[in-house]
Amino acid sequence: MSLGMIAVLSIVGTTTLVYTTSNARSGVLSKDNERAFSLAEAGLNNAMAVLSLPTNNALDPDVLPSTEMTASSATYEGGTAKWYGTLDRANAMWTITSLGLYNNPTGPGIAQVRRTLTAKVPIIPTYTQPLNNPVWNYLYAGHTGSACDQTLNNNITGSARMYVAGNLCLSPNVQLAQSTVIVGGNLDVSNNAAVGASTSMSTRVETYVGGSCRYSVGAWGACGGNQDPRHIYSKLSNGTLGVSATPPVVPPPTADFTGWYENAIPGPAQSCTTSSGAIPTFDNNYPSRDASVSRVFDLTPSSSYICRTGPGASTTLAAAITASQTTVTVASTSGFPSSQFKIRIDDEVMTVTGGFGTPTWSVTRGSSGTTAAAHASSQTVIRDDVTPSGELSWNATTKTLTVKGTIFIDGSVRITNGALNTYNGQATLYLSGTFRMTGSLCGSVSAGACTFATWNPNSEMLTIAANGNGGQVNPGDSIMIDNNYSFQGGLFGTNAIEFGNNVNIGGPVVGSYIILSNNLATNNFPFLTSVPVGMPSNPAVYAQPNPPQLFAG
Repeated sequence: MSLGMIAVLSIVGTTTLVYTTSNARSGVLSKDNERAFSLAEAGLNNAMAVLSLPTNNALDPDVLPSTEMTASSATYEGGTAKWYGTLDRANAMWTITSLGLYNNPTGPGIAQVRRTLTAKVPIIPTYTQPLNNPVWNYLYAGHTGSACDQTLNNNITGSARMYVAGNLCLSPNVQLAQSTVIVGGNLDVSNNAAVGASTSMSTRVETYVGGSCRYSVGAWGACGGNQDPRHIYSKLSNGTLGVSATPPVVPPPTADFTGWYENAIPGPAQSCTTSSGAIPTFDNNYPSRDASVSRVFDLTPSSSYICRTGPGASTTLAAAITASQTTVTVASTSGFPSSQFKIRIDDEVMTVTGGFGTPTWSVTRGSSGTTAAAHASSQTVIRDDVTPSGELSWNATTKTLTVKGTIFIDGSVRITNGALNTYNGQATLYLSGTFRMTGSLCGSVSAGACTFATWNPNSEMLTIAANGNGGQVNPGDSIMIDNNYSFQGGLFGTNAIEFGNNVNIGGPVVGSYIILSNNLATNNFPFLTSVPVGMPSNPAVYAQPNPPQLFAG
């Protein structure tokens, strides 16, 4: 009996010891699982920090490593966090994977405790930014170092503000009547030329000259106070007579062609995810920025095209609608949701409340603070409650260009249809080559003409930034607008910007030199407070992530 009892007690003791040891190990393993999970959370946070860094473009697929083999990592007490991700460009959505690796408690040589977390991160692009450089409130000629850095050979009508960084020369009989003229250097006024008129204070021009002035090859003199004898009929900002000898300093603009070549959407690194028609070739030998696209792309050809990167859908109106109509008929419903959504036609936003999946939608007019208006048949209909990463699309029937974001073409672009074209949206179009207009392009059009009085560049703005010289334009030019056409928007040329006879412009112009032909009209435009992302001389602003969602693991 004694031996039997000892045997039983031994078995019970051994069993108790085994279970105790096992439970202890399970407890440690459970705790280490929690630690591995915490490490995985840390990895997810690190990935979000990378995407959220303002200097990183969250729509660049190379911002995060794409596989576990190349994953980024950080070492913490007792373990390691790793993270990587893949970008779905068509939906502007990252899938982030994070690994937490903690030392296994069962002994050396045993695989680490491993936890995996995944999350979806939607990316929202930025289309606009606050104005950083006041250069975009002027016609700006940046050349310096010559006796005449900017020469005006013909009259300029209108009231846009003009800034000449160097010396300004007015040829004989030129009458300069802008609202404001700022000259960083000297002002040389030839025979019978003048700045403003002495008729009244309203015809005088607010003038600033940092150097000296003269009239009709007379004596140079300091250019402050009353300069009427030199035909500079000026007034000060307070409304009194005189020239200011202290011009405001506007820094010379720069354009980051290298940075936007890589980050433009659509562009050489990130082309269209949805396309139809003859879309532009953005580059022929990425990553070499060398104007490799030899064919000049026509922005406004005879047939329509769509180039969109990221989410979104578009169709056209099957019939015109009035300003009070509460149904719209569209050509296609492809890509549009089966529950309430918003659309944009021209500058009006509508909420679609019924008719989902059919070509006839019930709509609430004038949503999002917009105004109900009539819209022509075949006009573009864009889904407005999702945000494409970027877009360059053309409706050949209604002659409407849709632009969003920062776009880069490693070549040249033109407008050749000789027609009145309009654009919707806010964008900067970078060109390694040149830009030429043989046709009009405006953000506000009414009754068959560009309407400068109603155009608001703070809400509708296309800026062209061209780095080329010659070719489709005259030698020495980056941008050329032919006779009798109109443009509303921003122009930036590394070289000269040339305007033909009878050209109407509204918006800022920035070039090394501005060539002005006969009867140029420069229409005044509101001071800019908001500009499209990518505007030269403004800090680079990229897409940023929304909070992560749809966690798993």
